[in-house]
Amino acid sequence: MELKNPLPISNIGDPYVLFYGNRYYLYATSHFNGFYCWVSDDMVRWEKSGICYRATEKSFGNSCFWAPEVYEFGGRFYMYYTAQWKIYEEESLRIGVAVSDDPLGPFEDVLDQKPMFDFGYGALDAHILKDGSRNYLYYSRAGEGHWVDGAKESDIYVVELGGDFISVKGEGKLILRPEQEWEKNSGAVNQYWNEGAFVIKKDGRYHMMYSANYYASREYGIGGAVADSPMGPFVKYEKNPILCTSERISGPGHNSVVRNELGEYYCVYHAHTHYDNPSGDRQVYVVPMGFEDGEIRVYE
Repeated sequence: MELKNPLPISNIGDPYVLFYGNRYYLYATSHFNGFYCWVSDDMVRWEKSGICYRATEKSFGNSCFWAPEVYEFGGRFYMYYTAQWKIYEEESLRIGVAVSDDPLGPFEDVLDQKPMFDFGYGALDAHILKDGSRNYLYYSRAGEGHWVDGAKESDIYVVELGGDFISVKGEGKLILRPEQEWEKNSGAVNQYWNEGAFVIKKDGRYHMMYSANYYASREYGIGGAVADSPMGPFVKYEKNPILCTSERISGPGHNSVVRNELGEYYCVYHAHTHYDNPSGDRQVYVVPMGFEDGEIRVYE
């Protein structure tokens, strides 16, 4: 496969690719109250299929529609996404779920004006790990209102997903927080992040890719951590970050991972569209990835 980067998909964020029925479906933060979907047969040529989800009166959110991920359960497709809970005037993000019989949508919210769960704090960046008969939901606690040692902090949590793929079991468990030096060096704002979790099971171990630092800065990048259980504890790689700003890309982050029909791994991430002007305008890259010495390697 001769990949051509960046993909002709820009002004997006948080790309996620679903491989289903020998086709690739790409969903992303689309900067309106809903999400677009792009389709490809080879991950090289992409076609914008249109809007797959649009907020309605039934939606719990009214803005900040971010980071959609779509999973197939029992022949139906479940979209997990972030939005601003409309009952609050101040920032208060939560995670919603919408369902469709087709990966192209239309996706419709399954709960009436309610998010999936409310643990009393903001939550965003939902990611699902299918692990045998059990499923786990990873998410980030929003930094707004969460102060640690004089700075706002966004951390990664996990909770088991219910058998209906909509509810959760118990409370979220803290598993990752910004502690490594590279995660705290942007100086852009008084806030630190661990966000955008994606977990891969490999040889009985659980590898998490996550993003850290400020998304609109060149210091934004992707780190790795590993655990023996989907609930942790996760230990960060000593050689983090595993993908960061280079001569070719600025601020790579919030990635997903997709495997093709041959079982090969590909990392899908966004980076700044304008290298010298980091902002929320980002474009999509798809690059091979694998494992070396028990850790993830991204081959940009």
